[in-house]
Amino acid sequence: MRLGKVGDKMYKKVLIAVDGSEISKVVFERGIEISKREGSQAAVIVVVDTTTMYNFAAASEMNPSFLNVQAQVLRDQEMAMRKFISSLKAYCDYGFEEEVRTGIPNKEIIAYAEKWKADLLVVGSYGKGGWVSEFLFGTTAEKLIRTAKTDVLVVKCKGEKE
Repeated sequence: MRLGKVGDKMYKKVLIAVDGSEISKVVFERGIEISKREGSQAAVIVVVDTTTMYNFAAASEMNPSFLNVQAQVLRDQEMAMRKFISSLKAYCDYGFEEEVRTGIPNKEIIAYAEKWKADLLVVGSYGKGGWVSEFLFGTTAEKLIRTAKTDVLVVKCKGEKE
């Protein structure tokens, strides 16, 4: 076991993954709390989830009006996520970087964590996906735990089964 010197930071870069859900606010607060305590850099990432969109292999053969609606939905979701991050900034006295991406959440979070060289990922145990998505595909948190090259802190939701 390698123990650092007194005063060494355990986590220099804390990446906080949010999705706009109520649990995201708790996840954000926990990540910022750790960042403040450690004197770490913090970043917040939100991914507009394209797995819930209709991703057909033959997209080029689809009705152009459907593709336009799909693109507008993605733009609207991205704008909503940017507003969510702005609302977090409004009541936070600790600076943080922000990243908004579009794609598959666990893959985008891992890619950014590696690029940014995060020491810790802070995520909620579940978010917007709902129980059907969780049953069929697993939660983003579960996927991050399996694939992240760094520590992952999973914040349990209030009222969640122990």
